[in-house]
Amino acid sequence: MRACRAIQLTTILGLGSVIHPAYGQAYFQQEVDYVIDVRLDDESHLLHGSETFTYRNNSTSTLDTLWIHLWPNAYRDRNTALCRQKDSQNDFDLHFAEAEERGWIDSLDFHVGAAKLQWDFSSANSDIAWLKLPQPLVPGGHTVITTPFRVKIPDAKFSRLGHTGQAYYITQWYPKPAVYDAQGWHAMPYLNQGEFYSEFGSFDVSITLPANYVVGATGLLQGNPSEVAWMDSLAQLPMPDRKNNDFPPSAATTKTLRYRQDHVHDFAWFADKRFLVRNGDVTLARSGRKVQTQVLFTPANAHLWKDAITYVNESVRLYSQWVGDYQYARCTAIDGTIAAGGGMEYPMITIIGNMGSSLDLDQVIAHEVGHNWFYGMLASNERYHPWMDEGMNSFFEQRYMETRYGAGLSFDMAGLPIGLINKGRGITFRMQNELMYRYNARRIWDAPGSSTSTAFTEADYGTTIYAKTALIFDQLHSYLGDSLFDACSQAYFNEWAGKHPQPADARASYERASGKNLDWCFGELIGTADKVEVKARKLKSGELTYRSTAVAGFPFPVTAWNGADSLGTTWITGKPGRNNATLPWANADRVRIDALDHTLDIDRRNNEARSFGLLKRHHLPALKFLVGLEREDRKSIFVSPAAGYNTHDGWMAGIALYNTTFPSQQLEWAAAPLYGFASGRLAGGARMMWNADRLRSNWLRNIHVGLSGFAASLYNVSDVEQWYQRLVPSIQFDPKLKTTGPEAYLRYRSVILWEHAQGTYHYADREVPINSTGNSVYHELSTNIAQRNGFNPYSLTLTSLNADAFNRLALEANWSAIYDTHKHRITFRAFAGTFLRKDRSLMTSAMGWRMYWGSNDLLYDHLYIDRQYTGQNTSAQFNIEQGGFRTPTSIGTSDTWIAALNTEIDFPFALPLAAYGSYGAAPVTLVTQDGKTTDWRGNWEVGIGLRLWRDMVEVWVPLAFSEDIQKEQDLRRFNFSDRIRFVLALEKMDPTQALRKLPH
Repeated sequence: MRACRAIQLTTILGLGSVIHPAYGQAYFQQEVDYVIDVRLDDESHLLHGSETFTYRNNSTSTLDTLWIHLWPNAYRDRNTALCRQKDSQNDFDLHFAEAEERGWIDSLDFHVGAAKLQWDFSSANSDIAWLKLPQPLVPGGHTVITTPFRVKIPDAKFSRLGHTGQAYYITQWYPKPAVYDAQGWHAMPYLNQGEFYSEFGSFDVSITLPANYVVGATGLLQGNPSEVAWMDSLAQLPMPDRKNNDFPPSAATTKTLRYRQDHVHDFAWFADKRFLVRNGDVTLARSGRKVQTQVLFTPANAHLWKDAITYVNESVRLYSQWVGDYQYARCTAIDGTIAAGGGMEYPMITIIGNMGSSLDLDQVIAHEVGHNWFYGMLASNERYHPWMDEGMNSFFEQRYMETRYGAGLSFDMAGLPIGLINKGRGITFRMQNELMYRYNARRIWDAPGSSTSTAFTEADYGTTIYAKTALIFDQLHSYLGDSLFDACSQAYFNEWAGKHPQPADARASYERASGKNLDWCFGELIGTADKVEVKARKLKSGELTYRSTAVAGFPFPVTAWNGADSLGTTWITGKPGRNNATLPWANADRVRIDALDHTLDIDRRNNEARSFGLLKRHHLPALKFLVGLEREDRKSIFVSPAAGYNTHDGWMAGIALYNTTFPSQQLEWAAAPLYGFASGRLAGGARMMWNADRLRSNWLRNIHVGLSGFAASLYNVSDVEQWYQRLVPSIQFDPKLKTTGPEAYLRYRSVILWEHAQGTYHYADREVPINSTGNSVYHELSTNIAQRNGFNPYSLTLTSLNADAFNRLALEANWSAIYDTHKHRITFRAFAGTFLRKDRSLMTSAMGWRMYWGSNDLLYDHLYIDRQYTGQNTSAQFNIEQGGFRTPTSIGTSDTWIAALNTEIDFPFALPLAAYGSYGAAPVTLVTQDGKTTDWRGNWEVGIGLRLWRDMVEVWVPLAFSEDIQKEQDLRRFNFSDRIRFVLALEKMDPTQALRKLPH
């Protein structure tokens, strides 16, 4: 499968009870032959079928139970592995689907002859079942099993089996025995990612449906000349003048189409009354055999599909030339609006989603047709070894596009606007894969390429399995050269076509055919997530000094020049660490490692060395306006105008300088000095962060060391001008947790503040000159664990803040429950804080706990348009912190402890409205005639809000509150409009930090 976005991740439930102890057996392969009769009811979207399958036991084990896939049940309810997987990816359509949108399989009644079989569903997955055989199936034996079945076809918006109106995508639709191999049973639930693993066999499938449906299917149509003539007549029709995709009425009569195919491991079919047809053929160069090709497409997409038969032909021709001859008689591509993404493969047939251009269509058809080799004929287990399927195929897809289009351009990359970033020029097909790989690798959010599909997030499945593996095989191809690499690929194909190869089998084929040790490829690059970097350090008298982080044997090319004359390219077999290599050219005065971009190098900007000049290993940085992609030969500095506003500095203008747009950098920095026209002062900020993005650790994922600073004016009091400066050194450790699970960090920072006051304060009877600077230092240690995705996102943060005046501890917990497909949610937030130590003589009001936190924050962490003294509460901008109340109030202020619970619920309609309620408690001191006593008191509030951008841009309107707060509001003469507050989290909108915060 090739998706237009990063492919979705799936979750596989533990199936330890399903694994049969077959380990250590010599290679064997079971066989399953099917005879299926099915009828489509296109009014109720039902399939009525009967199936007979013959199961042949070619193993050395006696089997008393068969495990069966019943994958239509993946759409049955909220308790399936597919639904849980989609929930974890923030796709809640299936979770909240209506009954008529769901799918299932029922009416099952398994028999061997007249004997009714005992069977039941797996306790963990309703789309897996076990069958108890009437007698054990001995090695070399076979059994014939029959069953009726009925399938409710789900809506196609969920996954691959489905319908859109009366367009049908019938995939993974019949009862199918799971694979039993030397590793045991592979009874796996249906999932979108890390796809399928099935036994080879023969299919004899008869499909009955209304007579005006156009059908594409696995296999060859049997003995139906009238259907063949009708399809041929459709192929002669001209392209439509208009994009009418309305469904015509179904014919009153039906037809039965019979398809047969040997030695495939799946059968899919697609039916649509609107399909247009184009036929073709392609002759295979090696064998001279002719393969029939066909494309079926809807009128709405006819303008894109007019040349699609060429795309299929060229895919079959080139893959056959590079890997091995296409083994079947027909290859078909189908136009379909599937929810699975860009395309999905089945033996001899593929379905393609809506594409934006003919270039995209050609690329996706090539990828999906290519799966006839990597998945179809080379039937590896993608659930366990996805690089063997999607990864290897992605390399040949890249090779196909480079062969067809040369240095052609791709204008997007997994939804990222590369054309915009790169000034409309787009990127090469290889660079697309490299940028995808670096997107996660530069942030160390990539799992090892040898991992099972469960180890990858949705994005990382695309960036590592698709993109990184394509780059690895591109390096292997460049190193070996066309002839030897193709010989390796053909050796692998000849040895394993029609079988179930394992990773060791692929490696053995390539090593045997090449005569080389390829541990650097199959061991380090595929087997780990290590970031490989080769640096050129020095060039002297034809000797290159380099430093490599790769394992021994890692090959890389070196190109040399003398002046403007190219001396050629040689490959070096690298060693780890600092080493010297003697080049064939003693007169070389400039060399570049990987000048043509064919190695998996995490950073190429240190690949050049010269024997002359002041900067022998570096070039001056490139200056670019606004945005741009990383250059290969030097670092970049981006520049853009900057503007800002607050009520104290007024309008501000300046310049922003930064070193990253895409991909992330190891050392990231940004500076935005601004001049305030009202204050006449320099404001703005700067930050620098070093990220350990080459880290190799079993327990740490990343380390971030940073320094940031900011300055801005404050409110004037009388004729006293005030401003502050802030400096924050920090270090953060990210533990290595599962990439598909929660994120966590442990962070320490110091916040150093200088608060200035200068001018004259006017009293009624005198004037007092003021020129003072206050200095405060705060030390904060915090730890957080958070799950951003899924049905119940949560966050838990423990923070210790220390200063001369106090030591306080706070715990904040957030938990949400999604309640509809639009991701509306109910959120609960709890906060508790206490002082462990305090010196009241040194404390200020801003250091205490508060139910409501207004436009002054103790550490100046937020950017406010109007920053006020704590307690004034006259600014409408605020942040939900500490007690989390929206109502501006000083009730609940405490220098001992505070506790609060906040609840929000989104309204279940399109307008982004929410209701909220808060309850908070804090100690109070009661003064009576008997003296002072300490007690606690609770207060509450309720209201509504407009949430334009969650936690970023919100407006909150308090409607009712407790008696104490009401009395305070009356005393301060707050009216309705005075209580309205808004969140504008400007500090979270820094575009120079956005890339590192994107989903991984």
